[in-house]
Amino acid sequence: MSVVGFDLGNLNCYIAVAKQGGIEVITNDYSLHATPSCVAYGTKNRAMGVSARQKVNTNFKSTVINFKQLIGRKFSDPIVQAVRPYVPCEMVQMPNDNVGLKVNYLGESRILAPEQVAAALLVKLKQTTEHGVTEIKKVSDCVISVPFYFTDVQRRSLLAAASTAELNCLRIVNENTAVAIAYGIYKQDLPEEHDLSKLVVFLDVGHIATQASLVAFNKGKLTMLGATYDLSVGGLHFDALIRNYFREAFLEKYRIDAAKNPRAWLRLLDESERLKKQMSANSTPIPLNIECFMDDKDVTGQMQRSEFEEMATPLFGKIRELLVRLLQETGRKPEEIAEIEIIGGSSRIPMVRTIVNEIFGKDAKTTMNQDEAVARGAALQCAILSPTFRVREFNVKDNQPYDIELSWDNGEATNTVFSKGDEFPFSKVITFFRKEPFQIDAQYANSASVPHTVHHIGSWKVNNIVAPDNENRKVKVKVRVNPNGLFSICNATQYDTVVVPVEEPKEEAPATEAPATEAPATEAPAAEAGGEQPNTEAATDVTPMETDSEPKLKTKVVATELPIQDMTAVSFNVNQLTQLEREMQSVDLAEKRKEDAKNALEDEFVDAQELMSFKDALTLTEDWLYDEGEDAPLPEYESRLAELKKTGDPIVERYREHESRTETIEESAAVVESVAADVADACP
Repeated sequence: MSVVGFDLGNLNCYIAVAKQGGIEVITNDYSLHATPSCVAYGTKNRAMGVSARQKVNTNFKSTVINFKQLIGRKFSDPIVQAVRPYVPCEMVQMPNDNVGLKVNYLGESRILAPEQVAAALLVKLKQTTEHGVTEIKKVSDCVISVPFYFTDVQRRSLLAAASTAELNCLRIVNENTAVAIAYGIYKQDLPEEHDLSKLVVFLDVGHIATQASLVAFNKGKLTMLGATYDLSVGGLHFDALIRNYFREAFLEKYRIDAAKNPRAWLRLLDESERLKKQMSANSTPIPLNIECFMDDKDVTGQMQRSEFEEMATPLFGKIRELLVRLLQETGRKPEEIAEIEIIGGSSRIPMVRTIVNEIFGKDAKTTMNQDEAVARGAALQCAILSPTFRVREFNVKDNQPYDIELSWDNGEATNTVFSKGDEFPFSKVITFFRKEPFQIDAQYANSASVPHTVHHIGSWKVNNIVAPDNENRKVKVKVRVNPNGLFSICNATQYDTVVVPVEEPKEEAPATEAPATEAPATEAPAAEAGGEQPNTEAATDVTPMETDSEPKLKTKVVATELPIQDMTAVSFNVNQLTQLEREMQSVDLAEKRKEDAKNALEDEFVDAQELMSFKDALTLTEDWLYDEGEDAPLPEYESRLAELKKTGDPIVERYREHESRTETIEESAAVVESVAADVADACP
C-alpha cells in the first residue's frame, strides 16, 4: 500500500511520502521539490510539470496553468471570470455552462474539462512518485489536499479527477487541517487532554487565495475552531499588481502595451514574480531587465520594496481583515493565541509578518516548511489511514464551513441539518411521516457565504414506502457529512406497528425468561422533521391485548430498509474521461519510447567533433611514425597505441557486433528449432 500525500496547488504541487523513518518530500525528474501545476498539449504528446512550464511562452495557446479554481465551477461563475485572464489557453462556455479549455493536441483542436487537466497533472505526480521511491512500485492509495472552502461539487469533481488518473483517494483533506496535523502530531509539549488547549493560528498566503484558521491542540488531538478565506488576495494578485505597474511604465517609456501581446504579457508576469521574491529579501531597489521583450525592444525598470508595499496596501488590508474576522467568528482575543504559524509562498513577503505582529502582538513563526507543510500533513493523514503504518494516535476534529439545509414537498418545508462550525464527519437522523415516495433536496442555506454559484448539493428519492391503509408511516432518514466533507443520505427506514401473536412460554423455560425482544441501542440525536423523537420508535414489546379468541396478541414495531435513488447529476462521465486519459498516456509512452530509442542510437555514434579529432590524431600519429618515430623507444609506441585504442576499440567492437549479429541470430533460431523438435518427439 502506498502512503502518499499530494498537495495540488495552483502554482506548484508537492509530493510527500510516509516512510518508516518519517515523512519525505520527494523530488521530480528535474531534482526539484516543486512540480509546476502546468499541462502543455503538443503535436506529438503532452508535457506536465517542469517541462510544460518551460514551454508556456512558446506554446501558450495550448498550455493550461492557474486552473485550480476552475475545478467544479461553472463558466459564468464570477471566480472563473476573475481567473480567466491568467489562463493562457482559450476558455470556452460548454453546454450546461461548464468550463471548456481549448487546446491543440496531436494536430487537432480539443476542448478539455478542468478535471481532465487535473487528472493529467495527478498522473504526472503519480509517475514522479513511482520513479522517485524505489519501495513504491505502483501508486494507488493517496490523500489529496483541497482548500477548506471547496464546496461539495468541487470536492466531487476532484475525486472524479483522481479516479480518472486511476488513483484511489483515501481522503480529501482540507489544506488547513493537513497543516495542523503536520504541526501537532510531532509536538511533545502540548497540554494534556483535559487541560486548557493550546491555540494556534495558521495563516496560509497561497498563490490564488489566503486562508486563516484557528486550531486548539491537546496531546493526541486537534480541534478546528474556525477558518476564514479570501479569494482575492494571494501571490498571483501581488504579481499582477507589479505587472500592471510595469505595463504603465513601459507604455510611457517605450510606447509599447504588453497587454496586447499574450506572450509578452505572460513573460512580464513571470518576471514580476521573480521581482517580488527578490524584494522580499532586499529593501534596496531591484532592477527588471527583459531582452527582446516586444517589438524587438529591450526593456528595463526597477522597483523598491517600499513602493510595492504602498501599491499593495489594499491587498495587505484584506489579509488584516481576514485575521480580525477569524478572531471575531471564533470569539477569541489576540492574547489567547499562543502561536501564529505562517505558510505559503507569499507568506515570505515581510509585510505579512508585520500584519501578524500588529494584530496579535507576537512575531509570526516559520517553524514549518512554508512550501511543503500541506503535503507533509496529507502524507501523515494517509499514514493514519493505512493499516501498514503505526502512527501515534492522533484525533482530528474538523468543522463544517457552510450551513446545509434539506428541503422537501417541493421546497415548502426546510430544515438546517448541519450548521457552519459543526464537527464532521457526523451523522444525523431525521423523522418523516409519509405514505408514498418522496424527494429530499440538499443545498447550502446561506448562499451569500458560499463562494460558488451552484448552491444545490444533490437530490435523493426515498422509494417503496408501503401504506396499505393510506395512513402516514414513520420514515427515518440518516444524513451524513463524511470525512471527505461530502454530504449524502445514507439510508432510510420505515417503521410499522404490527399485531403479532404472543409466543407461549415453554414448560421447561425458567421463571426468569428474558423478554421476547430486546430494545436496540440508543440512537444518536437527530434533527427533527415532524415533531417525533427519532429514538422513540425502537422495536419493543408492549402489554399484550386481550382478544375474544386465542391466541393472545401484542403489538410490535417492524423496521424495513427503503431503497434510495440518488438523483444528483454529474457534469461528466468518469469512465469516458478515464478512457481518454489512458489513450493520452499511450501516446505519451509511445513518444517517450521513440525519443529514448533515438537517444540510445545517438549514443552509439561518434559525433562529428570526436570523429575529426580522431582523424587528426591518426594523421599526426602516421606522420610521427614515419618521421621522428622511425626509431622510438618501446614505451613511446605503446603509449601512443593505447591512446588511439581509447577511441578506436569501441568503434571496432560495434562493427564486429554488427557483422556477427545476423549469423548469431540464425544460429540461435536453429537451436530453438532443434530443441522444439526434441520436445515434440519426447511428448507425442
